[in-house]
Amino acid sequence: MQKITGIKSVDFKVVAYGYGVINWNGPTTLQSEGRIIDNHSMPKLRGYTNLTGKESEKGYKLKKDPSEIDFKETPMYISQNCIRHHLFRDQAYDLHYAKDKNLLEVLTSITGLIRGYVVPSSQCKRTSPLLLEDFVDQLGNGNFEQMGRSGSKEKDKDDKGEDVASTSFFSKTTFGETQYLAYGSISIEQLQFISLDKKFDRAAMVIKDGEGERVAEAVQAFIKSLDPARDPQAIFHRNYVRGGTIFEEGEVGILLDNEAIDILVKETLRMLEELSIRQAKGYMYVDSVLVDYNDSNKMMRIKRNQAGINEEPKAPYAVYFYSK
Repeated sequence: MQKITGIKSVDFKVVAYGYGVINWNGPTTLQSEGRIIDNHSMPKLRGYTNLTGKESEKGYKLKKDPSEIDFKETPMYISQNCIRHHLFRDQAYDLHYAKDKNLLEVLTSITGLIRGYVVPSSQCKRTSPLLLEDFVDQLGNGNFEQMGRSGSKEKDKDDKGEDVASTSFFSKTTFGETQYLAYGSISIEQLQFISLDKKFDRAAMVIKDGEGERVAEAVQAFIKSLDPARDPQAIFHRNYVRGGTIFEEGEVGILLDNEAIDILVKETLRMLEELSIRQAKGYMYVDSVLVDYNDSNKMMRIKRNQAGINEEPKAPYAVYFYSK
C-alpha cells in the first residue's frame, strides 16, 4: 500500500482583539442572598455552571451569586458557530433556498466548497473541510453590572388589580477590552474531493449522465475567478478511489488539483485575516493568523511546537484519491 504524503492539513493560530461581549448565552438563573435572580444575562463562559454543588435543606440545588465568577478559570468565548456565521456572512441565508435544482449554484461558491451544507429534502451534502475552535478570551476583564429600566410613571395593575411599579431592574456580566486566541485547520482530504455519488451517502449533488464534466467546468471556473492569474483544474471521473482501501470501490466525483486547492486555502485564510464582527455592544477583529502547512501526522502541531511548523508550503498537497 502506497503511503499518502504531502501537506495533509493547513493549520492556523488566530489572535483577535475587541471590546465587550459578542456571543451572549442568554438569561441565567442565579441566586443572591437567598433570592432567585432570573433576569441576569451572561456571556458564553467556558466551563461555567450556575450551580454551587450544594443543596438547601429542602433539597433544592443552590445557585451561584452573579459575582462568583473567575474569568481566568471560566473564560469568555465566542463560539465557533458564531464565527462561522460571520465568516460566511455574505451567504449566511442562501442555504435556506438551496434545493436539488439549484445545487450547482451552491457548490460553485465559497459556502459550497468551504463552509459545507446539507439539503434535508435529498440528503445531498458537503462536509466542511474547515475546522474552527472557539475564540477564547485571554484577558478576563469581566464585571457584574446592575441596570435599571424606568417605565411609565403610571403604575400598571397586576392580575389582582393591585398597583405594580413599571420600573424593572436587571443585571449583566459585561466585558471591557478583549483578546482572543483560537486555532483551526483545513482538511486537504475533505477539500480536494467532491462526491457526486450517493454510494457512500455523501453526494454534494445528484447528476444525470453527461452532466459531470459540466459541473467540473463550473467548479473550475469559480475557483479561477478567485485568482484569475492561476490555472486550477477540477477533473471529473466516474470512479475515484480513496487511497488505501481494500476493495477499491470508487465514486463518481470531481478531484481538485494542487493549484485549485491552494487557491481555496489562500482564500479561506484571507477571509479569516479580514474577519471582524460588529455588534451593538461589542466588536471583535482578527489581528494576526499564523499558518502551518502541516505535512506531518501530528494534528494541530502549531498548538504545541510553533518552532516546528512550516509557514510556507514545502511540499505539494497530499492526494488521497486516484481514478480507476
